[in-house]
Amino acid sequence: MRIRDVVIGANASMYYKLNFRKIKGVYYPRNTIEVIAAIRHAQSNGFTVTPKGGGSGLSGACTGGDDERVMISSLQMKDVLTVSKDQGYMDVEGGIVIDRINEFLDPMGMRFYVAPSSRDTATAAGVLSTDGGGNDTWVNGTMRDNTIRAQVVLYDGRLITVDWEGVKSNDKALEAQLNDIGVTLHDVASSHGTLGFITEMRLKIRPKFTEKLVGGLAEFSECNALGKALTDMIDRQSPIRYGEAITIAHDDVREGFDPPLLILEFPEDYVDEIKDITDYKPLDAAELARMKNIRIKLPKRNPNVGVQFALFEGYGFHGDSLLKLQDNLDEIEALLNSHGMAPFGKYGHGPSKWYLGDNTPTYGLILHSREIRPEGKSGEELLNVVLEIVDKCEELGVTPKPEHKWPFSDVTKKKRLEEIRQVIGDGFNPFLLSPECNDVLGSMV
Repeated sequence: MRIRDVVIGANASMYYKLNFRKIKGVYYPRNTIEVIAAIRHAQSNGFTVTPKGGGSGLSGACTGGDDERVMISSLQMKDVLTVSKDQGYMDVEGGIVIDRINEFLDPMGMRFYVAPSSRDTATAAGVLSTDGGGNDTWVNGTMRDNTIRAQVVLYDGRLITVDWEGVKSNDKALEAQLNDIGVTLHDVASSHGTLGFITEMRLKIRPKFTEKLVGGLAEFSECNALGKALTDMIDRQSPIRYGEAITIAHDDVREGFDPPLLILEFPEDYVDEIKDITDYKPLDAAELARMKNIRIKLPKRNPNVGVQFALFEGYGFHGDSLLKLQDNLDEIEALLNSHGMAPFGKYGHGPSKWYLGDNTPTYGLILHSREIRPEGKSGEELLNVVLEIVDKCEELGVTPKPEHKWPFSDVTKKKRLEEIRQVIGDGFNPFLLSPECNDVLGSMV
Protein backbone atom coordinates (compact mmCIF):
# COMPACT_ATOMS: atom_id res chain seq x y z
CA MET A 1 0.00 0.00 0.00
CA ARG A 2 1.34 3.42 -0.94
CA ILE A 3 1.16 6.52 1.23
CA ARG A 4 -0.87 8.32 -1.43
CA ASP A 5 -3.55 5.61 -1.17
CA VAL A 6 -3.87 6.19 2.56
CA VAL A 7 -4.02 9.95 2.11
CA ILE A 8 -6.69 9.82 -0.58
CA GLY A 9 -8.68 7.40 1.57
CA ALA A 10 -8.68 9.51 4.72
CA ASN A 11 -12.04 10.97 5.75
CA ALA A 12 -13.75 12.27 8.87
CA SER A 13 -16.77 9.98 8.78
CA MET A 14 -17.11 6.71 10.65
CA TYR A 15 -17.06 4.91 7.27
CA TYR A 16 -13.34 4.39 6.80
CA LYS A 17 -12.47 0.71 6.25
CA LEU A 18 -11.59 0.96 2.60
CA ASN A 19 -10.83 -1.98 0.31
CA PHE A 20 -7.74 -0.60 -1.39
CA ARG A 21 -7.78 -3.41 -3.95
CA LYS A 22 -10.85 -1.76 -5.46
CA ILE A 23 -9.06 1.60 -5.93
CA LYS A 24 -7.71 1.33 -9.48
CA GLY A 25 -6.19 4.77 -9.73
CA VAL A 26 -5.47 7.80 -7.57
CA TYR A 27 -5.05 11.15 -9.30
CA TYR A 28 -4.02 14.60 -8.12
CA PRO A 29 -4.73 16.67 -11.25
CA ARG A 30 -3.40 20.22 -11.51
CA ASN A 31 -5.94 21.56 -14.00
CA THR A 32 -9.18 20.78 -15.83
CA ILE A 33 -7.40 19.05 -18.71
CA GLU A 34 -5.81 16.55 -16.32
CA VAL A 35 -9.19 15.99 -14.60
CA ILE A 36 -10.75 15.14 -17.96
CA ALA A 37 -7.92 12.72 -18.75
CA ALA A 38 -8.34 10.92 -15.42
CA ILE A 39 -12.10 10.63 -15.87
CA ARG A 40 -11.79 9.34 -19.43
CA HIS A 41 -9.34 6.70 -18.20
CA ALA A 42 -11.90 5.59 -15.63
CA GLN A 43 -14.73 5.51 -18.16
CA SER A 44 -12.75 3.58 -20.75
CA ASN A 45 -11.99 0.87 -18.15
CA GLY A 46 -15.48 0.74 -16.65
CA PHE A 47 -14.41 2.20 -13.30
CA THR A 48 -16.57 4.60 -11.33
CA VAL A 49 -15.20 7.96 -10.17
CA THR A 50 -15.02 9.33 -6.64
CA PRO A 51 -14.24 13.03 -6.21
CA LYS A 52 -12.23 13.85 -3.10
CA GLY A 53 -11.63 17.17 -1.37
CA GLY A 54 -10.24 17.69 2.10
CA GLY A 55 -11.97 14.62 3.56
CA SER A 56 -13.83 16.56 6.26
CA GLY A 57 -17.27 15.36 5.17
CA LEU A 58 -19.23 13.02 7.42
CA SER A 59 -21.52 11.25 4.96
CA GLY A 60 -19.03 8.66 3.67
CA ALA A 61 -19.45 9.84 0.08
CA CYS A 62 -15.73 10.42 -0.46
CA THR A 63 -14.96 6.76 0.31
CA GLY A 64 -16.38 5.63 -3.02
CA GLY A 65 -17.97 2.54 -1.52
CA ASP A 66 -16.86 -0.88 -2.78
CA ASP A 67 -16.88 -0.19 -6.52
CA GLU A 68 -13.78 -0.60 -8.64
CA ARG A 69 -13.05 3.06 -8.86
CA VAL A 70 -10.72 5.89 -9.66
CA MET A 71 -10.33 8.52 -6.96
CA ILE A 72 -9.58 12.07 -8.03
CA SER A 73 -8.35 14.61 -5.50
CA SER A 74 -8.81 18.35 -5.93
CA LEU A 75 -6.01 19.24 -3.52
CA GLN A 76 -3.58 20.33 -6.27
CA MET A 77 -6.22 22.64 -7.73
CA LYS A 78 -6.13 25.41 -5.16
CA ASP A 79 -5.46 28.65 -7.02
CA VAL A 80 -7.31 31.95 -6.95
CA LEU A 81 -8.02 32.76 -10.61
CA THR A 82 -9.58 36.23 -10.56
CA VAL A 83 -10.98 38.71 -8.04
CA SER A 84 -13.37 41.60 -8.59
CA LYS A 85 -13.93 43.71 -5.48
CA ASP A 86 -16.24 46.06 -7.34
CA GLN A 87 -18.50 43.30 -8.62
CA GLY A 88 -18.19 41.21 -5.46
CA TYR A 89 -16.88 37.91 -6.76
CA MET A 90 -13.79 35.75 -7.02
CA ASP A 91 -13.03 32.80 -9.28
CA VAL A 92 -11.23 29.87 -7.64
CA GLU A 93 -10.26 26.31 -8.38
CA GLY A 94 -12.37 23.73 -6.58
CA GLY A 95 -9.64 22.45 -4.29
CA ILE A 96 -8.92 25.69 -2.49
CA VAL A 97 -9.49 25.58 1.26
CA ILE A 98 -11.95 28.06 2.78
CA ASP A 99 -9.37 29.50 5.19
CA ARG A 100 -6.99 30.08 2.28
CA ILE A 101 -9.68 32.07 0.46
CA ASN A 102 -10.00 34.43 3.39
CA GLU A 103 -6.25 34.71 3.90
CA PHE A 104 -6.08 35.89 0.30
CA LEU A 105 -8.98 38.35 0.70
CA ASP A 106 -8.00 39.77 4.08
CA PRO A 107 -5.51 42.42 2.82
CA MET A 108 -8.24 43.69 0.48
CA GLY A 109 -10.72 44.19 3.31
CA MET A 110 -12.96 41.53 1.78
CA ARG A 111 -14.29 38.21 3.05
CA PHE A 112 -15.98 35.02 1.88
CA TYR A 113 -18.76 34.51 4.39
CA VAL A 114 -19.05 30.73 4.69
CA ALA A 115 -17.39 29.31 7.78
CA PRO A 116 -17.78 25.56 8.39
CA SER A 117 -15.96 24.30 11.47
CA SER A 118 -13.69 22.37 9.08
CA ARG A 119 -12.77 25.50 7.11
CA ASP A 120 -9.06 24.83 7.63
CA THR A 121 -9.34 21.59 5.60
CA ALA A 122 -12.65 21.75 3.68
CA THR A 123 -12.36 22.63 -0.01
CA ALA A 124 -14.71 25.01 -1.80
CA ALA A 125 -16.00 22.25 -4.11
CA GLY A 126 -16.46 19.88 -1.20
CA VAL A 127 -18.46 22.43 0.77
CA LEU A 128 -20.74 23.02 -2.22
CA SER A 129 -21.15 19.28 -2.71
CA THR A 130 -22.46 19.02 0.85
CA ASP A 131 -24.02 22.51 0.90
CA GLY A 132 -22.09 23.12 4.07
CA GLY A 133 -22.03 26.15 6.28
CA GLY A 134 -21.29 27.00 9.87
CA ASN A 135 -22.47 29.19 12.69
CA ASP A 136 -22.82 32.11 10.28
CA THR A 137 -25.36 30.52 7.92
CA TRP A 138 -28.25 32.24 9.70
CA VAL A 139 -26.95 35.62 8.52
CA ASN A 140 -24.89 34.67 5.45
CA GLY A 141 -26.52 31.52 4.10
CA THR A 142 -25.11 28.14 3.13
CA MET A 143 -22.54 27.46 0.42
CA ARG A 144 -25.15 27.48 -2.35
CA ASP A 145 -26.22 30.99 -1.30
CA ASN A 146 -22.64 32.18 -1.75
CA THR A 147 -21.85 30.45 -5.05
CA ILE A 148 -22.53 32.16 -8.38
CA ARG A 149 -21.55 29.36 -10.72
CA ALA A 150 -19.61 26.10 -10.91
CA GLN A 151 -17.75 24.33 -13.70
CA VAL A 152 -18.28 20.56 -13.65
CA VAL A 153 -16.64 17.72 -15.59
CA LEU A 154 -19.07 14.88 -16.33
CA TYR A 155 -18.35 11.14 -16.51
CA ASP A 156 -17.84 11.24 -20.28
CA GLY A 157 -15.41 14.18 -20.03
CA ARG A 158 -17.83 16.86 -21.20
CA LEU A 159 -17.79 20.22 -19.39
CA ILE A 160 -20.81 22.11 -18.15
CA THR A 161 -21.11 25.41 -16.29
CA VAL A 162 -24.04 25.61 -13.88
CA ASP A 163 -25.40 28.84 -12.43
CA TRP A 164 -28.74 30.10 -11.08
CA GLU A 165 -30.17 30.54 -14.58
CA GLY A 166 -29.33 27.06 -15.84
CA VAL A 167 -26.56 25.24 -17.72
CA LYS A 168 -24.11 26.25 -20.43
CA SER A 169 -22.00 23.83 -22.46
CA ASN A 170 -20.16 23.62 -25.77
CA ASP A 171 -22.38 20.59 -26.37
CA LYS A 172 -25.61 22.41 -27.21
CA ALA A 173 -27.70 19.25 -27.23
CA LEU A 174 -26.58 18.44 -23.69
CA GLU A 175 -27.14 22.07 -22.66
CA ALA A 176 -30.70 21.92 -23.98
CA GLN A 177 -31.44 18.61 -22.25
CA LEU A 178 -30.28 19.87 -18.86
CA ASN A 179 -32.08 23.18 -19.21
CA ASP A 180 -35.26 21.35 -20.21
CA ILE A 181 -35.27 19.65 -16.79
CA GLY A 182 -34.33 22.88 -15.03
CA VAL A 183 -30.84 22.09 -13.71
CA THR A 184 -29.37 24.91 -11.58
CA LEU A 185 -26.91 25.28 -8.72
CA HIS A 186 -29.61 23.93 -6.41
CA ASP A 187 -28.86 20.53 -7.96
CA VAL A 188 -25.09 20.67 -7.59
CA ALA A 189 -25.46 21.72 -3.94
CA SER A 190 -25.68 18.71 -1.64
CA SER A 191 -25.15 16.26 -4.51
CA HIS A 192 -22.28 14.54 -2.64
CA GLY A 193 -20.13 14.00 -5.71
CA THR A 194 -22.77 12.05 -7.63
CA LEU A 195 -22.95 14.37 -10.67
CA GLY A 196 -19.38 15.22 -11.61
CA PHE A 197 -16.06 16.79 -10.61
CA ILE A 198 -16.15 20.51 -9.77
CA THR A 199 -13.06 22.21 -11.16
CA GLU A 200 -13.79 25.94 -10.89
CA MET A 201 -16.22 28.15 -8.96
CA ARG A 202 -17.27 31.77 -8.85
CA LEU A 203 -17.96 32.83 -5.26
CA LYS A 204 -19.59 35.89 -3.72
CA ILE A 205 -17.30 38.09 -1.64
CA ARG A 206 -18.20 41.09 0.50
CA PRO A 207 -16.47 43.79 2.54
CA LYS A 208 -15.63 42.71 6.09
CA PHE A 209 -18.18 43.67 8.72
CA THR A 210 -17.14 46.76 10.66
CA GLU A 211 -20.02 46.85 13.15
CA LYS A 212 -19.32 46.52 16.87
CA LEU A 213 -20.32 43.11 18.21
CA VAL A 214 -21.14 42.15 21.79
CA GLY A 215 -21.47 38.70 23.29
CA GLY A 216 -23.39 36.87 25.94
CA LEU A 217 -24.26 33.52 27.48
CA ALA A 218 -27.89 32.42 27.89
CA GLU A 219 -28.49 29.46 30.21
CA PHE A 220 -31.74 27.51 30.33
CA SER A 221 -33.39 25.13 32.77
CA GLU A 222 -34.28 22.75 29.93
CA CYS A 223 -34.10 22.58 26.14
CA ASN A 224 -37.70 23.48 25.31
CA ALA A 225 -36.92 26.96 26.65
CA LEU A 226 -33.81 27.08 24.47
CA GLY A 227 -35.91 26.08 21.46
CA LYS A 228 -38.44 28.82 22.24
CA ALA A 229 -35.67 31.47 22.43
CA LEU A 230 -34.26 30.37 19.08
CA THR A 231 -37.75 30.37 17.54
CA ASP A 232 -38.23 33.95 18.69
CA MET A 233 -34.87 34.97 17.17
CA ILE A 234 -35.90 33.35 13.88
CA ASP A 235 -39.32 35.03 13.91
CA ARG A 236 -37.70 38.43 14.57
CA GLN A 237 -34.84 37.75 12.16
CA SER A 238 -32.41 38.77 14.88
CA PRO A 239 -28.93 39.36 13.35
CA ILE A 240 -27.04 36.77 15.38
CA ARG A 241 -23.48 36.72 14.00
CA TYR A 242 -22.42 33.76 16.16
CA GLY A 243 -24.90 31.40 17.78
CA GLU A 244 -23.78 28.09 19.29
CA ALA A 245 -25.86 25.86 21.55
CA ILE A 246 -24.65 23.12 23.89
CA THR A 247 -27.52 20.92 25.04
CA ILE A 248 -25.61 17.95 26.49
CA ALA A 249 -22.02 17.64 27.72
CA HIS A 250 -20.33 14.80 29.59
CA ASP A 251 -19.25 15.62 33.14
CA ASP A 252 -15.59 14.98 32.22
CA VAL A 253 -15.51 17.89 29.74
CA ARG A 254 -17.85 20.53 31.15
CA GLU A 255 -15.19 22.92 32.48
CA GLY A 256 -17.69 24.54 34.84
CA PHE A 257 -20.50 25.31 32.40
CA ASP A 258 -24.01 23.93 32.81
CA PRO A 259 -25.98 23.08 29.63
CA PRO A 260 -28.33 23.75 28.04
CA LEU A 261 -26.85 27.06 27.02
CA LEU A 262 -26.51 29.38 24.06
CA ILE A 263 -23.36 31.37 23.22
CA LEU A 264 -24.29 34.53 21.34
CA GLU A 265 -22.56 37.33 19.48
CA PHE A 266 -24.56 40.11 17.79
CA PRO A 267 -24.44 43.82 16.86
CA GLU A 268 -24.45 46.15 19.84
CA ASP A 269 -27.56 47.93 18.52
CA TYR A 270 -29.60 44.76 19.16
CA VAL A 271 -28.92 44.37 22.88
CA ASP A 272 -32.48 45.33 23.86
CA GLU A 273 -34.01 42.93 21.34
CA ILE A 274 -31.95 39.97 22.52
CA LYS A 275 -32.67 40.83 26.18
CA ASP A 276 -36.36 40.80 25.33
CA ILE A 277 -36.01 37.27 23.94
CA THR A 278 -33.77 35.70 26.58
CA ASP A 279 -32.13 36.63 29.87
CA TYR A 280 -28.46 36.39 28.99
CA LYS A 281 -25.27 37.20 30.84
CA PRO A 282 -23.04 39.67 28.95
CA LEU A 283 -19.50 38.41 28.31
CA ASP A 284 -16.40 40.48 27.71
CA ALA A 285 -14.09 39.59 24.82
CA ALA A 286 -11.94 37.22 26.88
CA GLU A 287 -14.91 35.37 28.37
CA LEU A 288 -16.57 35.06 24.97
CA ALA A 289 -13.37 33.70 23.44
CA ARG A 290 -13.15 31.15 26.27
CA MET A 291 -16.69 29.91 25.67
CA LYS A 292 -16.09 29.67 21.93
CA ASN A 293 -12.95 27.67 22.62
CA ILE A 294 -14.82 25.28 24.92
CA ARG A 295 -17.40 24.71 22.22
CA ILE A 296 -14.76 24.09 19.52
CA LYS A 297 -12.81 21.66 21.71
CA LEU A 298 -15.83 19.71 22.95
CA PRO A 299 -15.87 17.15 20.11
CA LYS A 300 -12.07 16.86 20.19
CA ARG A 301 -11.89 15.54 23.74
CA ASN A 302 -12.59 12.15 25.26
CA PRO A 303 -14.19 11.11 28.56
CA ASN A 304 -11.94 9.66 31.22
CA VAL A 305 -13.36 6.22 30.44
CA GLY A 306 -14.28 5.18 26.93
CA VAL A 307 -13.97 6.80 23.52
CA GLN A 308 -16.41 9.26 21.95
CA PHE A 309 -17.40 8.94 18.30
CA ALA A 310 -19.77 10.56 15.81
CA LEU A 311 -22.50 8.03 15.19
CA PHE A 312 -24.92 10.54 13.66
CA GLU A 313 -24.30 14.16 12.73
CA GLY A 314 -26.65 16.99 12.03
CA TYR A 315 -30.03 16.86 13.75
CA GLY A 316 -31.98 19.76 12.20
CA PHE A 317 -34.65 20.96 14.63
CA HIS A 318 -37.11 23.44 13.12
CA GLY A 319 -40.73 24.47 13.51
CA ASP A 320 -42.58 22.33 16.06
CA SER A 321 -39.58 20.06 16.55
CA LEU A 322 -37.57 23.07 17.77
CA LEU A 323 -40.29 24.14 20.20
CA LYS A 324 -40.31 20.57 21.56
CA LEU A 325 -36.52 20.34 21.61
CA GLN A 326 -36.22 18.72 25.05
CA ASP A 327 -38.95 16.16 24.36
CA ASN A 328 -37.37 15.20 21.05
CA LEU A 329 -33.87 14.98 22.52
CA ASP A 330 -35.22 12.70 25.27
CA GLU A 331 -36.61 10.33 22.64
CA ILE A 332 -33.37 10.33 20.67
CA GLU A 333 -31.31 9.70 23.82
CA ALA A 334 -33.64 6.84 24.81
CA LEU A 335 -33.02 5.24 21.42
CA LEU A 336 -29.25 5.61 21.81
CA ASN A 337 -29.30 4.29 25.38
CA SER A 338 -31.24 1.23 24.25
CA HIS A 339 -28.23 0.37 22.08
CA GLY A 340 -25.71 0.95 24.87
CA MET A 341 -24.56 4.38 23.74
CA ALA A 342 -24.04 6.99 26.43
CA PRO A 343 -24.32 10.65 25.39
CA PHE A 344 -21.06 12.59 25.28
CA GLY A 345 -22.11 15.91 23.78
CA LYS A 346 -24.65 17.65 21.59
CA TYR A 347 -23.79 21.09 20.29
CA GLY A 348 -24.34 23.16 17.20
CA HIS A 349 -25.42 26.18 15.26
CA GLY A 350 -28.49 28.18 16.19
CA PRO A 351 -30.22 30.02 14.80
CA SER A 352 -29.16 28.42 11.53
CA LYS A 353 -30.28 27.82 7.97
CA TRP A 354 -30.30 24.78 5.71
CA TYR A 355 -32.24 23.42 2.73
CA LEU A 356 -34.63 20.52 2.39
CA GLY A 357 -34.42 18.20 -0.62
CA ASP A 358 -37.01 20.25 -2.50
CA ASN A 359 -34.74 23.30 -2.07
CA THR A 360 -36.97 24.91 0.54
CA PRO A 361 -34.87 27.01 2.95
CA THR A 362 -35.35 25.97 6.57
CA TYR A 363 -34.37 27.68 9.81
CA GLY A 364 -33.69 26.30 13.26
CA LEU A 365 -30.98 24.55 15.28
CA ILE A 366 -28.46 22.08 13.86
CA LEU A 367 -27.08 19.86 16.59
CA HIS A 368 -23.98 17.76 16.06
CA SER A 369 -23.77 14.71 18.27
CA ARG A 370 -21.16 12.54 19.95
CA GLU A 371 -21.65 9.34 21.93
CA ILE A 372 -19.37 7.09 23.94
CA ARG A 373 -18.83 4.13 21.69
CA PRO A 374 -19.94 0.80 23.15
CA GLU A 375 -17.55 -2.12 22.93
CA GLY A 376 -18.28 -5.16 20.81
CA LYS A 377 -20.64 -3.54 18.30
CA SER A 378 -20.18 -4.58 14.68
CA GLY A 379 -20.24 -2.10 11.83
CA GLU A 380 -23.57 -3.51 10.69
CA GLU A 381 -25.06 -3.02 14.15
CA LEU A 382 -23.87 0.60 14.31
CA LEU A 383 -25.25 1.34 10.87
CA ASN A 384 -28.60 -0.13 11.88
CA VAL A 385 -28.69 2.37 14.76
CA VAL A 386 -28.07 5.17 12.25
CA LEU A 387 -31.02 3.94 10.19
CA GLU A 388 -33.19 3.81 13.31
CA ILE A 389 -32.22 7.42 14.04
CA VAL A 390 -33.27 8.42 10.51
CA ASP A 391 -36.68 6.85 11.11
CA LYS A 392 -36.91 8.57 14.50
CA CYS A 393 -36.07 11.92 12.90
CA GLU A 394 -38.85 11.45 10.36
CA GLU A 395 -41.28 10.62 13.17
CA LEU A 396 -40.27 13.72 15.16
CA GLY A 397 -40.13 16.17 12.25
CA VAL A 398 -36.37 16.54 12.56
CA THR A 399 -34.20 16.92 9.44
CA PRO A 400 -31.05 14.82 9.15
CA LYS A 401 -28.70 17.56 7.94
CA PRO A 402 -27.88 16.87 4.26
CA GLU A 403 -24.15 17.48 4.69
CA HIS A 404 -23.96 14.74 7.32
CA LYS A 405 -25.55 11.33 7.84
CA TRP A 406 -27.95 10.35 6.33
CA PRO A 407 -27.62 12.37 3.11
CA PHE A 408 -30.00 10.33 1.02
CA SER A 409 -32.83 9.73 3.44
CA ASP A 410 -34.40 12.62 1.54
CA VAL A 411 -36.38 10.85 -1.17
CA THR A 412 -37.01 14.08 -3.07
CA LYS A 413 -33.31 14.88 -3.44
CA LYS A 414 -32.46 11.32 -4.39
CA LYS A 415 -35.14 11.25 -7.09
CA ARG A 416 -33.85 14.51 -8.51
CA LEU A 417 -30.25 13.29 -8.66
CA GLU A 418 -31.34 10.14 -10.47
CA GLU A 419 -33.29 12.24 -13.00
CA ILE A 420 -30.20 14.29 -13.83
CA ARG A 421 -27.94 11.23 -14.00
CA GLN A 422 -30.19 9.74 -16.69
CA VAL A 423 -29.00 12.61 -18.89
CA ILE A 424 -25.33 12.96 -17.87
CA GLY A 425 -24.44 9.38 -16.89
CA ASP A 426 -24.16 7.59 -13.57
CA GLY A 427 -20.41 7.00 -13.23
CA PHE A 428 -19.84 9.24 -10.20
CA ASN A 429 -20.37 7.65 -6.78
CA PRO A 430 -23.17 5.31 -7.92
CA PHE A 431 -23.08 3.40 -4.64
CA LEU A 432 -24.72 6.31 -2.81
CA LEU A 433 -27.88 5.95 -4.86
CA SER A 434 -27.95 2.16 -5.07
CA PRO A 435 -30.20 -0.15 -3.02
CA GLU A 436 -27.01 -1.66 -1.56
CA CYS A 437 -25.76 1.65 -0.15
CA ASN A 438 -26.55 0.74 3.45
CA ASP A 439 -24.82 -2.64 3.17
CA VAL A 440 -21.76 -1.06 1.60
CA LEU A 441 -21.37 1.62 4.26
CA GLY A 442 -22.13 -0.88 7.02
CA SER A 443 -19.13 -2.93 5.91
CA MET A 444 -16.95 0.17 6.22
CA VAL A 445 -17.76 1.24 9.79
